[in-house]
Amino acid sequence: MQKLVKLVGFATALFAAFGALAANTTSTAARVLVAMDPADEGAGLLPIMVSSRELTGFLNGPAIIMPSLDLKDAMRASRTQENDAILAPAHVTASAIAHGYELVAVSGGEERYVLVAEADIPSVAALKDRAVHFPLEDSLRSYVGRSLITSGGLPLRAVHVRYAESSMAGLMSIGGQLIQATVAEESEWQKWDATHPGKTKVLATSRGLPAGYGVTVRASAPAAFKKAVVQWVTTTNNIMPGVRRFRATENAGPFEYVASLGIFTPGELPGVKRVTAAQALELASKGAQLVDVRTEREYGARHARGAVLVPYAEKSLKEPQFDASLDTFAGLAKLDKNRPTVFMCNGAECWKSYKASSAAHGAGFKEVYWLRGGVPEWVKSELPTEP
Repeated sequence: MQKLVKLVGFATALFAAFGALAANTTSTAARVLVAMDPADEGAGLLPIMVSSRELTGFLNGPAIIMPSLDLKDAMRASRTQENDAILAPAHVTASAIAHGYELVAVSGGEERYVLVAEADIPSVAALKDRAVHFPLEDSLRSYVGRSLITSGGLPLRAVHVRYAESSMAGLMSIGGQLIQATVAEESEWQKWDATHPGKTKVLATSRGLPAGYGVTVRASAPAAFKKAVVQWVTTTNNIMPGVRRFRATENAGPFEYVASLGIFTPGELPGVKRVTAAQALELASKGAQLVDVRTEREYGARHARGAVLVPYAEKSLKEPQFDASLDTFAGLAKLDKNRPTVFMCNGAECWKSYKASSAAHGAGFKEVYWLRGGVPEWVKSELPTEP
């Protein structure tokens, strides 16, 4: 644990240095987001720690490197195309591929994850009302762990999820009074089981997931930029010890399974009509109100023309049985219930518009429409935006 703290502290210091460098770079520079999972002790540090100098050399132009420990924001950014390239764990990479980015390189091989519980718990269903440890909410392990529970037929609300930054804390805590199950890499659990035989058992196992990091670039980026990024990640000397080098690839197949893991909103919402971006525009032309429930920052960067900002502050789990009492949607009371209303956010894996639509329906709005594809679909459809 002390090793992880030192590594993350070192990474944070480097991030600050890179941020200062970025602040002095022109706005026309290529933007590269480098996101790490602070809960992944197996990775420890970003697999590539570089300044913009190396990339600038390959590009023959300026570049901003933006390291981040905030996976929630990285997931958001993977949908907005605000960055020219993204280096990130598998789930962020999978989201980027689904939103207009192309895979150009990967590091690492394949890893399976397991849902592990106390030895006397027979099945996933038996975890009902039990406490489950996950790392940070937006870490890959938590992402997979939630999927293993829901695919086992148990809604997340049926378990008591406890989040903590350390991934190893889950295995260390099983058998006590606070934690009855956790998620871990299969190889990690096998080592644990060898030294703690009979204490835990595997309830569910994921398929193989891409280990390490993926590198994606905007599909619309020039071929020269894609080539420069591949050269940068595969030839730089600043690779951290013990971390595999990147290798060029265009095979996004392994990430398709990652993208399907439990984060996507349902296809339908009872009492609410799902619409396309084109249908939403037509509704607006006939007097419907378009409501953007994302953050002020996202709205300010780009939004559907005519849409009003009514942020949905989300703390509940991303599942159909979410606990709305944990969320804040005060702006709903200011909207006209008798006017047709279309809610939108960041796409199919963003739950804010799903939850906002559900709240509006429950509050007695006359006509509620849900643009599941959100702003990404609106932009892809080349519909008018602001600013």
